[in-house]
Amino acid sequence: MTISEYLKMERQKRCLTQEEMASKLGVSRTTYATYESAWVDIRYGKRVPAPRIARKIAKLTGCSTEYINQLIDNERKK
Repeated sequence: MTISEYLKMERQKRCLTQEEMASKLGVSRTTYATYESAWVDIRYGKRVPAPRIARKIAKLTGCSTEYINQLIDNERKK
């Protein structure tokens, strides 16, 4: 599983829109959408959550930061 798959699954499980999930994480809807879609920036590679956002995701979803970081690593390898 990748972070983009996990985020979409967790958002849908909570019946939240991308806008609501983005608000809970303190990012714009556009930024959140790039996390969920595994958007690739030509200059910087895959758009994945920064460590600060990864900690918020872990807290919001009730899992460990280590697990979120593992999902982010899986996204980068994809």
